[in-house]
Amino acid sequence: MSRKDIKAKRQTKIKHILKKATEAFANKGYAGVSTNEIADLAGISKRSMYYYMGDKDTLYIAVINEILNVGADFLTKKPNNWDQLTSSEKLHYLIKSVAQIGKNNTIHSIVVRELLSGGEFLPEDFITRSMGLIVDFFSNILDEGIEKKEFHSINPLIGALMILSFFVYWKMTIPHIRDTSEYYDYIKVVGIDVNDTLIDEVHKMFIKVLTTK
Repeated sequence: MSRKDIKAKRQTKIKHILKKATEAFANKGYAGVSTNEIADLAGISKRSMYYYMGDKDTLYIAVINEILNVGADFLTKKPNNWDQLTSSEKLHYLIKSVAQIGKNNTIHSIVVRELLSGGEFLPEDFITRSMGLIVDFFSNILDEGIEKKEFHSINPLIGALMILSFFVYWKMTIPHIRDTSEYYDYIKVVGIDVNDTLIDEVHKMFIKVLTTK
């Protein structure tokens, strides 16, 4: 077997372990899952898992970094016509990207579970790194809109957090609201799941905020 084949086989094994570890952490959280459980899910020995990934702390950090990479991919893979888009269209792209991240059940489960438990097991820089991706993106769009006199100024941190927290909270609460609720008629308009109609409504709201003086 060539070095290239050996490297490819190793990467495949690591991806498989990360996938199973991500599922385990999403279901039980960092504190609720053991190294043995993850090894069993991955179909390997505990010794092999240590060989490929190290201890549970190292594995968890690898999972968190993978989550950040997924978020970064959504926010950096801009459409080819990005420079031709208006500031409003770019904002819509950002909102849709954040919504897509929020739709990932595994990512959502891990992050929300850890944040609600105080974030004890999250890496110290996780919040600033993940939040920074969205804040910087929003800030750049906002600055461009202000320069083109399409938007007026708002605090970019507040704006970015409003987008992020909206989809997190929607995902956490709306699916559990029964059709007998007084709020259900509002939900029916956009649907329970995160979808294009909901994204358009959030975008419309932000445009009103950014263009109304």
